[in-house]
Amino acid sequence: MRIIRRLNTFILMILILFIAYIRYLTEFYIFEDRSLLDALLISLIVILIAQIMNSVAGNLILRRVTAARDRYTLRKTVSILVTVLAIASLVAIWIERTSTLFIAYGIFSAGVAIALQDVLRNIAGGILLIITRPFRAGDRIQVEDTVGDVLDIGSLSTTLMEIREWIDADQYTGRILSIPNSFVLTKTIKNYTRDYSFIWDEARFLLIYGSNWKKAEEIALEVAGPIVGEFEDLARKELMLMGQQYFLTTYEVQRRLFMKMEENWIEMRLRYVVEPRKRRVISHLLISSILEAFEKEEDIMVGTAVGIDLLNPQDKG
Repeated sequence: MRIIRRLNTFILMILILFIAYIRYLTEFYIFEDRSLLDALLISLIVILIAQIMNSVAGNLILRRVTAARDRYTLRKTVSILVTVLAIASLVAIWIERTSTLFIAYGIFSAGVAIALQDVLRNIAGGILLIITRPFRAGDRIQVEDTVGDVLDIGSLSTTLMEIREWIDADQYTGRILSIPNSFVLTKTIKNYTRDYSFIWDEARFLLIYGSNWKKAEEIALEVAGPIVGEFEDLARKELMLMGQQYFLTTYEVQRRLFMKMEENWIEMRLRYVVEPRKRRVISHLLISSILEAFEKEEDIMVGTAVGIDLLNPQDKG
């Protein structure tokens, strides 16, 4: 294929030299006006330039783009764009009437916009990702209902290792997702790890009315201390650094416990900071440790009044 391209280029150059020789160095011409020869010469030069542009762009893409799919798509797109420009130039050379020329350009522009709209949007999205850098490889992001860790940012698409979906909490499903880069133009990107390496999470507990909720609160905070204390120190340091770049209203990362009264239970929510990729592990460790501590206390009963009635129907009057 490369040999054929070089041969075509060589033939074009010979034709250009031959016509230029006839046009400028000889008096031989079968027509009175030499404008046709001029148009033919310029047309061959345009075709030669188009071939060179296509070849140079193909070599650059081959060297700079690693993904085979992206390479193919980009080379195809560049080839189509160069061809369209070359045809538009030839139309401008051979069509004399301006109105006809405008119509021809309009038709070509509409055809390019319709045929390549998705590809062009993906390319624009890829350029915007390079310029704005809303995320990097390794970041955990969410776009609408799609959540995953960024594996690669290509010229046309972004590759993610999926989490959630049918898997509860933030763990991998094993599926590799490819998202067209056009999403950056219209979608909200939620980044779990950019600039700040932590998120807030909550562990939920239900206590039966009559339980010693004050003791339960003290136990929950005390048990959580050794588990999330390290995260709190690191999170506070990162927040201080973020304060130099963003306007932050609080630097509070200390674990907190909030209560809410429901019809048949007291709801306790333990709020804490954690690294996104450790959320499920830390949640399990917190809940199991706190429940184990509650079980040792006779005046702390976990559950709901409805749940107790369903488990012990013989106790009903």
